[in-house]
Amino acid sequence: MKPKRMRKEGLERMIDKATYINAKGLICPYCGADSIEGGFIEVEAGEALQDMSCCQCRGKWQDIYHLVDVVPLGKEELWLTPRN
Repeated sequence: MKPKRMRKEGLERMIDKATYINAKGLICPYCGADSIEGGFIEVEAGEALQDMSCCQCRGKWQDIYHLVDVVPLGKEELWLTPRN
């Protein structure tokens, strides 16, 4: 799944990716405001994409999520061990 390239005319450049990721994606990567909204999450093969927007500057971008772990839920907490 390839991320979409989104740019709104007249917006300043985005902050660097490390700053945005270190802020846990809770700020607008254009203006730094915390008034952001996310759309539906599209999931496919260990990756998810979410269209995001800022209520303050109207900037638009896409967040990309990757599968990093799995944890058991409920009574099915036994992990199968691989057979040799």
